[in-house]
Amino acid sequence: MTVAVSAGTEAWARRALETHWQGPWEGYGLRPLTVGGAQPLTHTAGLWRVSGIGGEHVLKVRLDPEAERAERFTALKDGVIAHCRRRGVPALPLVPAADGSPGARHEGVVCELSPFCAGTVTTGAPDEVAAIVRTGLDLREALDVLPPAVADELAAVPLPRLVEEEDWRVALDDAEHRLLPKAERGTGPWCRAAARVLRELCAAAALLPRGVDGGAAHTVSRPAVVHADLHLQHFLLAREPARVVAVLDFDNLHTGDRLLDLAWLADTVAHACGADRDEARRALAGFLAEGRRRSLIAPGDEARLMPLLLAYSLPVIVDIAKDILDRGILLPQWLDYFALLSPGRRHRVHQRLTGAAGS
Repeated sequence: MTVAVSAGTEAWARRALETHWQGPWEGYGLRPLTVGGAQPLTHTAGLWRVSGIGGEHVLKVRLDPEAERAERFTALKDGVIAHCRRRGVPALPLVPAADGSPGARHEGVVCELSPFCAGTVTTGAPDEVAAIVRTGLDLREALDVLPPAVADELAAVPLPRLVEEEDWRVALDDAEHRLLPKAERGTGPWCRAAARVLRELCAAAALLPRGVDGGAAHTVSRPAVVHADLHLQHFLLAREPARVVAVLDFDNLHTGDRLLDLAWLADTVAHACGADRDEARRALAGFLAEGRRRSLIAPGDEARLMPLLLAYSLPVIVDIAKDILDRGILLPQWLDYFALLSPGRRHRVHQRLTGAAGS
């Protein structure tokens, strides 16, 4: 996950706006984006809040070449976002560049512009969690009715190298036999943090089949377009009444198991509830009930959700551990990613989902 920051300055971002998007950008304020006073969790892109008379926007500058997709991906993503918006999902549109394209490449770097949304991440209040469930299920319903040709086109566009770089079984073997012992031999807070998440990972891996074919964790229920990144920070909310005002970051769109989005949503529900176990149990039961009412979750699906999500995110967790233990890349956001991708929480979510299904 080495990040090549070659285009991260304000002057460069302003030149990109002036070159590719129409408007008097020289008079606009430009500053790093924050949500609720904190920078959004991203290590692959620079996010700039652009303020001026014509409204506020966000400029995304793709800083990590390993996060790039094929050129045609942005147009596909733009089409999926437009479809979801027509279905009532609050996905933020891409602002067309001067030539009409949904993005631009400035000095070799991919840039996108979208409207700024003033929403904030959830506080964990029950009405906010319920709003996340409703919107997440709305999104899954919208993706389920995309024309089949969209899934076919996305299937031909590989995921970024940093997402698909390693098979989960190879990553797990490295975690169990090399990285965890190395972390436990080390000293200091970084080694302790890596050891803690690797121990959680090895314990949660009991949910994953170790057979040659990957078993249930890789049996696709029906190939579909998936958002594949519905974590806590990708739902922005407003209150009174609580509602989701933006679903963010469609950069990992691909064709895969449609249950992956539902797995992310279940984990996000639990994450939003924090340490309140009773509230997490109630929220997950509500998620299951609503998903079944909408015919999005079939009997038995609840047992497949967390194994699927663990298999998908396991290589990412292991690669961050490699950054810490092998490469000496010590970025503060790694700790936030460990919390976001917590294998221990996902293990508990699996127990709650399967317990709720059997009750």
